[in-house]
Amino acid sequence: MKKRFTLMFALASGFALLAGCSTSKPLVEPYMAPMESDYSLHKNWQVKLESMPNRDSEGLFFAEDDKSIYVASETGHLVSLLKSNTSRWSDQVQWQAKFDSPIVSGPTLDEDRLLIGTSKGQLIAVSAQTGEYLWQSQLSSEVVSRALVADRKIFTRTVDGKLYALNAKTGKVIWVAEHQMPNLSLRGSPAPVYADGKLFIGWESGSIQALSAKSGALLWETRIAVPKGRTDLERMVDIQANLIVKDDRLFALGFHGKFASINPENGNFYFVKEISGYRDFVTDDAAVYVVDEDDVMYAFDMVSGANLWKQNAFKGRLVGDLSLSSDDVLAVDGWGYLHWLNKTQGVEIARAKHSNEYGDGNRILRVYSESNRSYLLDDEGVITSYDVTPSNLKLFKIEHNETQVIEPQADEKLVDKNPGNDESSKKDESWWNFKLSDIWPF
Repeated sequence: MKKRFTLMFALASGFALLAGCSTSKPLVEPYMAPMESDYSLHKNWQVKLESMPNRDSEGLFFAEDDKSIYVASETGHLVSLLKSNTSRWSDQVQWQAKFDSPIVSGPTLDEDRLLIGTSKGQLIAVSAQTGEYLWQSQLSSEVVSRALVADRKIFTRTVDGKLYALNAKTGKVIWVAEHQMPNLSLRGSPAPVYADGKLFIGWESGSIQALSAKSGALLWETRIAVPKGRTDLERMVDIQANLIVKDDRLFALGFHGKFASINPENGNFYFVKEISGYRDFVTDDAAVYVVDEDDVMYAFDMVSGANLWKQNAFKGRLVGDLSLSSDDVLAVDGWGYLHWLNKTQGVEIARAKHSNEYGDGNRILRVYSESNRSYLLDDEGVITSYDVTPSNLKLFKIEHNETQVIEPQADEKLVDKNPGNDESSKKDESWWNFKLSDIWPF
């Protein structure tokens, strides 16, 4: 979602220069009609990391395994947290590490290692068990895209238009591919995508390339965004949304460009939609779900590209990257709300607001969902674990409406099977929030 704020800042700066002493108006939250939410959030725990600068959060993601979740911050902090609830904050934090350089991408979990990229061009590997430093490789500039591990190699991007392939064990550079960069682009770069020996990458020029993962040789190139206009700002195009390969199709979304389904073998188009966007989209077995630069959401049939639904209700809400939560599409907005949409009709079925002791409505930078649990990172550097449970109204409807059709799998995912969690969460409210800096060993 930072992309939207970066773009708006660039536009506002340009207008301010033209208007002399004029200033931009503050953002005003658009009105939302009240609704009866099917889900509610039950807070498990919160950990305060550090405030997240708006500039460099685009390449940061959650990494996770069966018992742990890992997250980094632009301030150079990397932390491992226990997923399950504990009675003390000291048990929630398994280990913590601090680096001299700001972390701008990652972490990526590769077996027992975590890979992070820094603003000083370092790709660093640390132990996922202890946070112990293993090795680092010095690249040409900021490592702005999250590392991808495939074909016994590590693939990552730097801000100067270089794509690196490194040895997955040692970090030694194997090959480098270069691409000419435009004068102006959005901040950040999507991670490369690997499939069947090929590497797919979207560039700030609006081009998509397929490269040999073995040698870096160019296999094909196509364009989904073409610069238009006289000034650099008018001609700015980009590919910021992560590419997706699914069912032998490559999906891509361009800023000031198009949404396209592409044959990964030769770069030919299956279908193209006149949609401009820069936020991550998601797919399931039947459809692909996209949000455009005006916060309008779409669902398209994965094979034919037919428009299944269009949702205009979130215009102006600064919708972030989309994700999937159980059987729904999950969207977050610029005012700290989570919105669940029915995948069949695009109707909002649930809404909840993220909060912590530092305020309500903090901007949500990243969301990771599994089963009935979601993890959030906001711009205050607060990591929160929530259980997503049926609301009291939903439970009442289920109990008193015998004719209502209920999907067993969906409800099974949402029911809290450990009723003792409520008592433990009440008992542990005093340790929900703490600052790692209070106990930092550096």
